[in-house]
Amino acid sequence: MNEWIILTKHYEVGLVVLSVLVAIIGSYGSLELNRRLAKATSLKKRALFLSSLTMGLSIWGMHFVGMGAFALPVTVRYDWILMFLSVIPAILAAFIAFYLLYSSAITRNKVILAGSLMGVGIAMMHYLGMMAMDFGGAIRYETGLFALSILIAITVAYVALLLLHRLRHVDKKRILIPIAIVMGFAISSMHYVGMLGTSFCIPIDQAGRIGDGPITSNILNDVAIPVFLILILIAGLYIHLERRALQMMAYTDHLTGLHNRRWLDHHMIKVDAHYGKSKDEMAMAILDLDGYKWVNDTFGFDKGDAVIREFADRMRASLSEDEACIRYNGTQFFLIKKVPTDALLRTFEQILEDIRQPIHLDDQPIHLTATMGVILPDMGETLEMRIGQMESALRVGKNEGRDRFIVYDDSLHSDKREQLIVGSLRRAMTDFKEFALVYQPKIALATGKVDQAEVLIRWNHPKFGFISPAEFIPLAEKYSLIHRLTEWVLKETVAQMEIWKKEDYFIRQVSVNLSAMHFRSESHNLMIKEIVHHSLKNGSELQLQLEITETSVMENLDRAMTMLGELKQLSLTIALDDFGTGLSSLTHLKHLPIDILKIDKSFIDEVPHDERGTAITEMIIQLAKSLGIEVVAEGVETLEQHLFLKRLGCDYGQGYYYSRPMHVKDLNQQAIEETVLNVG
Repeated sequence: MNEWIILTKHYEVGLVVLSVLVAIIGSYGSLELNRRLAKATSLKKRALFLSSLTMGLSIWGMHFVGMGAFALPVTVRYDWILMFLSVIPAILAAFIAFYLLYSSAITRNKVILAGSLMGVGIAMMHYLGMMAMDFGGAIRYETGLFALSILIAITVAYVALLLLHRLRHVDKKRILIPIAIVMGFAISSMHYVGMLGTSFCIPIDQAGRIGDGPITSNILNDVAIPVFLILILIAGLYIHLERRALQMMAYTDHLTGLHNRRWLDHHMIKVDAHYGKSKDEMAMAILDLDGYKWVNDTFGFDKGDAVIREFADRMRASLSEDEACIRYNGTQFFLIKKVPTDALLRTFEQILEDIRQPIHLDDQPIHLTATMGVILPDMGETLEMRIGQMESALRVGKNEGRDRFIVYDDSLHSDKREQLIVGSLRRAMTDFKEFALVYQPKIALATGKVDQAEVLIRWNHPKFGFISPAEFIPLAEKYSLIHRLTEWVLKETVAQMEIWKKEDYFIRQVSVNLSAMHFRSESHNLMIKEIVHHSLKNGSELQLQLEITETSVMENLDRAMTMLGELKQLSLTIALDDFGTGLSSLTHLKHLPIDILKIDKSFIDEVPHDERGTAITEMIIQLAKSLGIEVVAEGVETLEQHLFLKRLGCDYGQGYYYSRPMHVKDLNQQAIEETVLNVG
């Protein structure tokens, strides 16, 4: 039996460091691509493939840069077939691991399995690469270090993937840097621990082949440079994917995969240019599903979303070249159809007939209808003007019984003032520079101090001047613009509250009005949650109060109760505004999670002289006290009203007697409080 000589191993430190950097940089690129899998975009499959390829090649590149840092005192050659085949386990393992993380609901066992697969893939790549070495001898492995290298790969891959999953929705890319470092060191540690447990031996009768020092292999020139070129190519693909993903996310409705309203705003000029050049005749329509609310109420919101997706797929399938379907808002869709004028009626009758075909949900047919407002656009009109015309026609169709389309006729459907206001409102909401917030203080009647205020929006139109909220707020609700308007008010208010908190300002709590439209979709709470969570990240604990009307709550009590419960979990205060004007307040008051009642101004106007109004106001205050709810009286305008409310134990007063709504710079604590203190 031959005797063996164990060869001395040599490492070049600079290349060792380079190999670790390759692993870290490659891991970062892979993880950043993989982070895209947490986003609902149509690029999901490509992101999965590209992230897996990047990870596999990073592992492969690190191994062979590491082998370039390694030398023996004998000549080493490599089996190129085995070398290139060794990358396959790493890519496959990364693909399966990433797929497991995002294919369905994640569990701890899935993360363990994904980490194990990733670790085994790293190990298989390493030891297949070792098999590619040919130096005229044999490789022997120390069992303990061999097992340790695999355990290291699995353990650290598991930790890295667990961190990646838990931080997948964090927007800041730098959060991936420590994870990439962990992953890079996992790959490197596995390699060098494995090499530590490896002995390279040649038969004693070949001792003459042993040189005086390490003999450098050609592996860096043959492998490392191609690897770096491939990684550069992947980086280019990543940048391209990054841009495409951002574009897709910006212009795609994530529920249906259709274009969204933002796409329409940015591409309408291109659509006009195309049709103008091709001379094709174009029609546009806003389509609104009729009575869709019962689907959500009957089957739940998840099933309701499934119906919307099925409907969107059906509309997408009906499109021909140069046509488009945009999810405009909720159950509304915007159609761009290539249709000759003489075929207009036939085309839209067919669309209505297609919509009437049942959609099957849990083996139960769902029959939908739709109403459409249709226009033949004039190329000289703006998108806002066209939308106004379609919405006017749509309203006529709804009023006439639904399940029909109405072609806009200016002589029949125009509402000039309303359309001008709505068009201006849309334009003003692009940057919100025409809007301002004012604050109306609330006085604590027992102490005369002011520490709360209600925020109100004001609109100064460059042409029409001041437009009353009583005019534009209902239009914002009517044309589904109120959600964006509320979002801006909330963000501006929260920003102001954060400034006040740093300055220890006298106003501690601010109330914001929520539209009745807010409770028509459970998703509307997401906007409030994001604003509150962002403020909490900035270290602010908001004393934010949300004012709701009882009519909005009564429209869908069950949904409103659920949504109010979610808002209460954010530590927000809920006030019931205009109390006493609805019909169901006393029936449901004990069940609503509210903290404050605001007595409507119509009652305060009658006190203390009107006997019946006074009795009702007194009853509301006593009722609220018995339920442990604070009371705010709106519309206090006289000294008599102030004294009457204070005597009854009303908690807060709000109205012109104390202060008109003011801009921030005009708020004066001393002047406001003197109004109360001077009368004792």
